[in-house]
Amino acid sequence: MDRHKLVINNVKINAIFLVLFILNIVLYVFMIQYFFTTYDFHISIRSVSNIATIISAIIILGFISTRLPQFRKFGNSSIYEVSYLLLFGILSIVISYFNKSTNTETFFAPYIEMFKILSIMIIFTLIATKIKSFKDILNGKITRRNQLICLVIFTALGCIASKYHVYVGDTPANVRCLIIMIGGLFGGPVVGIPSAIISGGFRYIQGGVTAFPCAVTTVVAGIIGSLIYELNGRKFLNNVPAVLLMFLFTGFEMLMIVVLTPADISFPFVSDIYPLMLFASVTGMVLFLMIVREGKINKKEISYEELRFKEMENSLYELGEKVDELEEEIERLRKDDSD
Repeated sequence: MDRHKLVINNVKINAIFLVLFILNIVLYVFMIQYFFTTYDFHISIRSVSNIATIISAIIILGFISTRLPQFRKFGNSSIYEVSYLLLFGILSIVISYFNKSTNTETFFAPYIEMFKILSIMIIFTLIATKIKSFKDILNGKITRRNQLICLVIFTALGCIASKYHVYVGDTPANVRCLIIMIGGLFGGPVVGIPSAIISGGFRYIQGGVTAFPCAVTTVVAGIIGSLIYELNGRKFLNNVPAVLLMFLFTGFEMLMIVVLTPADISFPFVSDIYPLMLFASVTGMVLFLMIVREGKINKKEISYEELRFKEMENSLYELGEKVDELEEEIERLRKDDSD
């Protein structure tokens, strides 16, 4: 790819990110407007106390943790280690307090469940990386056969992700768009677009008030992932842009729900699942990038001739060592004879 075309493609990729960023801003404006017009902002004294305690705990723990290394100046004393034990003790007390006073178990439960589902999807993806076609695409060997096999893999994963979800109240959340986006970024239009259409259609058949916007965003995820794949020289995005893409696309997904669903349904829906969807999308992309990094071949494949050459070099080195030993033995014998 010549330099001029590369620059143009980078501009187009940046334009996609810019559009998604603007749409995220639109979502935030809608959400703020909705909450200011419908939400009761009466805050109890207990809530104020909890917020003040959180802020105070963060400041105190941050101050203590930044000062602890200075205790090393006291030599080999145990002040440094004891201070860290006290710090963790304070942290445990704070967590225990908020666990009882703010019902954090209920708050964290959906995230734990989502991480469980996300882990299962990543395990399936990890198994898929052991397939030769997946490895070939990962290492730049792109053939129609490899792409078709990966299409089947990501289509199946997309449908499975639609089937298994986490409920936040009465609101379901899943990682379908994450899987389809990865499929597009990984295998291009041959993988991303058909898998997006099939998975989106499967989500629409499942029904529900958000069936249509969820199906639409699934298709858009496949298109955007495939487009960026082509513009990026048929390579997967680097780590930071890939994570940022999922962050911005999750906001776009929520905006589509707001636009295509009645306000009395969409805003409560989005306020319930948006943080969880951000967690799942960003964490899932990070985990997939780790799989990609581990799956890539870090060293060049050695041909049979190169392998034989390496073996001969090793044999020659071993023979050289034996010759040195024999020469030393001869010198020792000569010395003994002269004596």
